[in-house]
Amino acid sequence: MLDVRLGELRDHPFVHVGPPAETSAAPPLVVVTGLNDPLLRVTDALWFAGAVAAFGARLRRRGYPGPIYALSRPAGLPARTTTRDMADALADALGEGDLAPANLLGLSMGGFVVQHLAADRPDLAARVVLGLAAARLSDRGRATVERWRDWAAAGEWGRVYRAGVDAVAVGARRRLLRAATYPYDLLSQIPPTAIDFDVSARACLAHDARDRLHEIDAPTLVVGGTRDPFFAERAFRRTADALPDGAFERLDGLGHEVVVSRGRRFDRPVLDHLR
Repeated sequence: MLDVRLGELRDHPFVHVGPPAETSAAPPLVVVTGLNDPLLRVTDALWFAGAVAAFGARLRRRGYPGPIYALSRPAGLPARTTTRDMADALADALGEGDLAPANLLGLSMGGFVVQHLAADRPDLAARVVLGLAAARLSDRGRATVERWRDWAAAGEWGRVYRAGVDAVAVGARRRLLRAATYPYDLLSQIPPTAIDFDVSARACLAHDARDRLHEIDAPTLVVGGTRDPFFAERAFRRTADALPDGAFERLDGLGHEVVVSRGRRFDRPVLDHLR
């Protein structure tokens, strides 16, 4: 039977899958979420918590031996919060949950947070995966995030939701998820002041960890696709090359949709590295 638990660590909502951390011989895997996390945190809706748990169950089924924690960022972050500030807060949450040292999987913007966390707190990072994240956004990625900020500021949340779907899904799954955004947009009525999306977007735009990569001692895998909408392939490669113990897994013909739509292609190198 799948062991799933919802909770909070230092204001970080989490979904936990697998055995308790204190009873596991393997380190926990901490999954750090991306830019759109404030729009739907991992415990905001049961269906979404179930989807997050299914991702954890997938990794467990494919061989990850320890517990898996997917953590969202706290609500109500100050306007000038940086990715390094987010890493500091996450470090406190991992300490409270006695989850250190942990394997860290940062997804997209979550990879930005993990870069600072692994550099500042090597005691917390066993092995690291930067999943679909380089040291900074590409020019195309910056333009995309700026456009999403403009839509959010204008209250056009439906456009933000659908752009997010387009980034992470393809084919029939994309069509289904895009269709679902219309009633969600009408029913949710999320005012801009009630969410932290702009805080996350500004932190993404300001992030540049190129001068910090040499401080990351943990073995680190960079996983990135040749069609990623936010990062150029050369940026993934340069990020891996700048790490003291870095490797790069190139996903040919794939982008941000790989986690959802081509899970096995993403999971294999990640689990090989973490094992």
